[in-house]
Amino acid sequence: MHIEQVVDSNKLLEYIHIRNEKVSAKIYPNLGASLQELMINGLRIIDGISHDNEGLLDYQSTYRSSVLFPFPNRIEDGAYDHLGQSHQFPVNEKPLNNALHGLVYNKQFKLISSETAENSASVVLSYTSIGKEPGFPFPFVLLLSYQVSHQGEVSLTFDVENTGDAAFPMGMGWHPYFAVNNLENCQLSFPSRDFYKCNNRNLPIQTVKSDLSKSFKMDGKTFDDAYSLEKATCQFIADNYELELKFDYPEDTYLQVYTPPHRKNIAIEPMTTIANSFNHKIGFKELLPGEKDHWAIELHISLF
Repeated sequence: MHIEQVVDSNKLLEYIHIRNEKVSAKIYPNLGASLQELMINGLRIIDGISHDNEGLLDYQSTYRSSVLFPFPNRIEDGAYDHLGQSHQFPVNEKPLNNALHGLVYNKQFKLISSETAENSASVVLSYTSIGKEPGFPFPFVLLLSYQVSHQGEVSLTFDVENTGDAAFPMGMGWHPYFAVNNLENCQLSFPSRDFYKCNNRNLPIQTVKSDLSKSFKMDGKTFDDAYSLEKATCQFIADNYELELKFDYPEDTYLQVYTPPHRKNIAIEPMTTIANSFNHKIGFKELLPGEKDHWAIELHISLF
């Protein structure tokens, strides 16, 4: 396996290229350390942005493969109270007046280590906040570790540390889109427990028991929905590949599924909490001063 740092006249388009004769993975440090390409034997698995200004505009609206912290999904009006103080995130989903997908999706991460071996390669990237993020006045360090195997398996781990002197609320998530030729014939499977009914602002207002079968065909189905899981796993069968996501976490785990109107891909998003958790407290977690948290996601792929 090889690792190459590719520069560009536009720093946002610089990337780290992990590759061999079979696998190509591209991580963009200045786009929140997001994985914008995963190809195996020339087959596109991760449906990332194009490598141009149009791709950058696409990223701003779709959040393709973005890493989500300190919250995934949405915060109502961008507002929440914590430890007796009111805080206001920037509202970046203006039509619905929500804060969307956290604060690090557009941050510049530093490459702090890389390692290659015959059967794998790995990189570790870091983002440090001194507590001046809008709506989140809490210092933290976030480490993201990507490991790519010679067969195309990917692991993504989050390591976050509270470096301040006050507890802060937090949640983590990953927003990959997976490429498909025909979404209608694809199958999705995950062991759901609860389904969160949302209002017209895509904010959860009611928890009900999930009525999804464990495995179902995507034929005609549309999603922008969150589920709690009995087990932190999900399987997706496309027409030319099968993938399994595993995302162990000591607390409960959640999954967001989104089908864009064009139906040329599908977002399958593991999360440690659901939308608006800073307010309704479902999946809510506080990280104490000096405390660290860890989350691991594994992506296993088989080609047909």
